[in-house]
Amino acid sequence: ARRAWRARASIVFVGATLVASVVQQAVAGGGTLEGKRAEAARLTNELESQARRVVELDRRHRQARARVAELEGMVRHAEGGVRSAMAQQDEARRRLQVQAVEAYMRGGSFTVIGKLKAGTALPLYDTYLTVAAGYDRNAIERFRGARQDLEARRHALELVLGRARSEAARLRSDRAALDAAAAAQRSRVAQLNGEVASLVAAEQRRRAALAAAATPTIQAQSVSPSPRPASPAAPLLRKAPAPASDPFACIRQLESGGNYRDPNGGAYQFQDATWQSLGYSGSAEDAPPAVQDEAARKLQARDGWDPWTVAPSCGLV
Repeated sequence: ARRAWRARASIVFVGATLVASVVQQAVAGGGTLEGKRAEAARLTNELESQARRVVELDRRHRQARARVAELEGMVRHAEGGVRSAMAQQDEARRRLQVQAVEAYMRGGSFTVIGKLKAGTALPLYDTYLTVAAGYDRNAIERFRGARQDLEARRHALELVLGRARSEAARLRSDRAALDAAAAAQRSRVAQLNGEVASLVAAEQRRRAALAAAATPTIQAQSVSPSPRPASPAAPLLRKAPAPASDPFACIRQLESGGNYRDPNGGAYQFQDATWQSLGYSGSAEDAPPAVQDEAARKLQARDGWDPWTVAPSCGLV
């Protein structure tokens, strides 16, 4: 049981981690994605707390079951003692009855009482019968007392056993409720995964459209002898500098409009995982511009221009 619950706890934790990872790697598409990010963080915390509760609940349930087994053994032992005391009591009572019948029918034992009856030993004979009968009666009383003590102990043990069984049942019920809650959370994880994937796909389409719209402007600049002012009615497009002059300036312009404080990864739109893989801490948008430029050069030297989807629009292949 412990292994199964640990496995369920691991599944819950891994599911939460995957959601957090997907959300962190997604490029923000406005307030909606930020809301999903906050919800994923809250859901991750809840699932981690549930995983810890599952482990603790499993430990307490195993302890309760061990206590129940121990008490059941003690009750069985007490019942065996009661049966033994009753058997001894019945044996003493039977011996007393046989002794009384023998005394009445034959005047006592042939070996001992017969000798006592010889001559003038009748008073001693009566004393013997009294002592023998008294011994068996005392034995009966002792066995009866032992039986009553054992029955009282068994009753007390049964009360404790009942409480232990109730506790075990309560823990089992709590564990079932927690399992149901975890199932609901996993369902929410799947839903959140789908919503995040949709938002990321929409953001990718937006960037692709932006890159496609910027490409004719760059080509026009390369063949035109002089820049031509845009018509007031024409849509405003970000113009990228020529690749030969400063390719990183082109990347910055198309990724964030050159905003080093862009909350979605700074001027170069660094994902936190990529930023930290380059040896930096925190998030790119919190770093000075010079550090972001340095990180961009490091990433390009390591992975080429592939990390930036706008690289082709800057003439970088």
